[in-house]
Amino acid sequence: MLEQGRAFGGKASCLPSCADRRALLALPIICVALAGAAVAQQEDSTAATPRLLEEVVTTASKKGVAEAAQDVVGAVSVLDGARLDALHVNDIEELGYSLPNVAFDGIGTGKGIANFSIRGMGVAGSIPSIDPTVGVFVDGMYLGVNYGVIMDMLDLEAVEVLRGPQGLLFGRNVIGGAVLLRSRRPSGESSGYASVRQASGPETRVAGAAEHSFMGGALDARLAISYRDDQGWFDNDAPGGGAVGAETAWSARPVLAFKPAENLDITVILERGNSDGDGPATQNRYRYQGFDFAIDEVGFSDVDWRHVVVEAERRFDNGRLVNVFGLRGVGHESLADIDSTTQPIFHLWAYTDQEQVSNELRYTGWLSDELELTVGAYAFDQKIRYRERRMIRAAWGQHFGGDQRHGTAGAFANVDLHPSERWVVSAGARYTVERKTVEIATAGRAACDARSHRCDYDFEGDDIWRNVTPRLAVQRWFGNHVQAYAEYTRGFRSGGYNLRSTSPTDSPGPFDEEEQDAVEIGLKTELARLRINLAAFRSEVRGLQRQVTREDVATGAIQVTANTADATIDGVEADATLALGDACTASAFVGIARGAYDRVRYDLDGDGSTVGDERLKLPRLAPLTFGVEGQCRRQMGPLGVMTARISLSHRGDSEISHDNTGVLDGGDVLDLSISSAPTPSLRFTAFGRNLLGEVFRRSHFDLTGLVDSTYSPLKEGRIVGIEARWAFR
Repeated sequence: MLEQGRAFGGKASCLPSCADRRALLALPIICVALAGAAVAQQEDSTAATPRLLEEVVTTASKKGVAEAAQDVVGAVSVLDGARLDALHVNDIEELGYSLPNVAFDGIGTGKGIANFSIRGMGVAGSIPSIDPTVGVFVDGMYLGVNYGVIMDMLDLEAVEVLRGPQGLLFGRNVIGGAVLLRSRRPSGESSGYASVRQASGPETRVAGAAEHSFMGGALDARLAISYRDDQGWFDNDAPGGGAVGAETAWSARPVLAFKPAENLDITVILERGNSDGDGPATQNRYRYQGFDFAIDEVGFSDVDWRHVVVEAERRFDNGRLVNVFGLRGVGHESLADIDSTTQPIFHLWAYTDQEQVSNELRYTGWLSDELELTVGAYAFDQKIRYRERRMIRAAWGQHFGGDQRHGTAGAFANVDLHPSERWVVSAGARYTVERKTVEIATAGRAACDARSHRCDYDFEGDDIWRNVTPRLAVQRWFGNHVQAYAEYTRGFRSGGYNLRSTSPTDSPGPFDEEEQDAVEIGLKTELARLRINLAAFRSEVRGLQRQVTREDVATGAIQVTANTADATIDGVEADATLALGDACTASAFVGIARGAYDRVRYDLDGDGSTVGDERLKLPRLAPLTFGVEGQCRRQMGPLGVMTARISLSHRGDSEISHDNTGVLDGGDVLDLSISSAPTPSLRFTAFGRNLLGEVFRRSHFDLTGLVDSTYSPLKEGRIVGIEARWAFR
C-alpha cells in the first residue's frame, strides 16, 4: 500500500510586481485621528443616529448570549455566515490573509493539519502530541490535536477570531489566540438552501441545508450536507506525471434543538465527514519556481472525523447555567514525497488516531446591579496513537511512534464590576492541572507492528503540570458606542512529549510549558457610518517551545521539541469599516508586529553553541499584514440585486524554521466576486480567488544534508468559478 501513489500535478503563473505599500503604514495614525473625532462627535451628540453598519456579535465572553463585538474587551474579529458565503472559501486556511497579524496555514504533509499562528505565536510541524498555540473550538468543543482542523466549512453561523492569550475562559493552548466556529442552528421555520459551485481545478461542490419544526415547536431540526470533487489543480512534471491535488470530500451535520421547558434549551450537534485525496505537491525550490515541480511519489491523504456536541442551557431570573459536552474522533493516514524529487530518497507514511471527550459547566449571572459573575469547571481527556514509517533511498524502515493518554481539569472564575455607567473592571483567574502518560518507540531503536500497532517501546513517561492564568481588565465608556480598554492576561501552552522520536541522543521529553504574559490597550468606536478599532500589545514569552529540525542521512530528518528561548513580541492592529451611502461599504485593516529573543537556551542554528543565536528572527512572525475591501449592492432592473466585492490583502514573508533557513511565503491576494439575484430566492455568482496568481508554499525545509532539494509543499494558485444558490421556504 505504501508504494502505491495517486495522481499529482502543477501550473505555471506569472508574478506581477507588488505596489508600494509604505503608504498603508499611515493607516494606524489616520485611524487614531478618526477615532478622536468620533469620540468628540459621540460626546457632543444629543440625538440618536441611525446605524448603517450591521452589528457584529461574539460569544467570546461565554456569558450564554451573544454580545456586540464592539462592546467586549480585546481584539475580536467576526466573519458571519453572509461574509463567509461572499468569500467563497472551502476551509479556514483560505481565510489566512483576511485578518491582521493572523496566519491560518496548514503544514501540507497531510490534509487538514493546522499550523495556525496569531501575533507570531505558532507551530511548525505535524507531530500530533505537540499542542497548538491557537486553540480551535467547534460549537464550544476544543479540538485536542491539529489534525482534522482544516476541513471543508459547512453551514456556519460565524467564525470568530480572538487575538491574544485567552487563558482565563478557554484554558490551555490559546497562547496566541482562539478560533471559534459556530454551526448554524435551526430557526424554527421551514426553510433551507441548495448551492452548486464549479471552480477551476476542475472542482465541483454541492451543498445544502433544510430545517423544520416539529411537536408544536418543541423540537427544531436542521440538516446540512456538502460534497466536493476536485480533479487536481497541479501538474506533475515527472515522467508519466499528471494532474495532482485530486480530492473528494463530504460532510453531514444534523442539528436538533429541544425545548422541553420554557427556560430550558438542549441542542445536539452531530457531524461526520471524510476527505480522500492525493498527497502534497512538494517542490524543490533549488530547481523549480512558480507552480512547477516533479516528484516520483504522489502519495495520498485520508482523513475521517466524527463528533457530537450537546449543549444544555437553563435560564434563571438573574443568570444562566450552561453545560457543553463534546465527543470527537479523528483518523488520519497519509503518504508524502518529502525529498521533492523524482528519486525515492525520502518518503514518509504516517498514521494518527485520536479520540477525545470533554465537558464544561459554567454559570453566568448578576449577583447585584453592579456585580456580574462567570464561574465554571472543565474536564478533558484524550488518547493519541501515532505511527510513522520512512523510506530512505528506496529502503523502507520499520514502523515507529507512540501512544499518549492525556487528561486535564480546570476551574475558572471572572467578576465584572460596574462601579458606574462608564466604568467596568474585570478580574479573574483559572487553575489548570493536566497529566500526560506516554509510551514511545524511537526510530532505529524500537519497532511497531504494521497491523496491530503494538510496539516494543523504549521510552515511558508520566508527568503532571499545574498552572494559574490570571486576567485583569478595565473598560472606560465615552458615550454609547466608544470605549477604551486596558488588559493584562496570562496564557500557557502545555508541556509534553514528542511522539515522533527520531534523535539517537535527545530524549522525547518531557519539555516544560510555554508561558506568556501579555498587555493590551485598545480603542473601539462606532458611529452611524464609521467603525474603528485600535489595539497595541506586548507579549513576553518564557520557555518558548520550538520544533528544532535538522536533516539526517540515516533518518531523513531529526525533530526535537524543546524550550528553546524567551522572547518579547510587540505590535499594533487597526481596522476600520465605513458605510458609503446606503449601498456600499469600504473596510481596511493593518497589523504590524516585531519580536526578538531575550534569552536563547537551545542551539538554534546547529553550530554547537547558543552564542549569537539571539540575533535570529522569530519564526512565523510576519512583520506586516494589511488589507482593503470594497462592496456595493444595487438594484439593476431584470438582473435584480447586483453585488460586487473586491479585496486586496497582504502578508509579509516570515521565517519558518528555527535556524532561519526557510521562508514562509508572503504576498498579495486579490479576490473578486460579482453576483446577481434576479429573485429573493435565487442568486448567481462569478468569483475569483488569488487572481494575481501568487505562489504560496506551506513550508520550507532544507534537505541539503540528504539531497540537493527542499521540502516545499505548494498551495493552489488562481481559482475562478461560478456558483448558483437557491433558497426556499
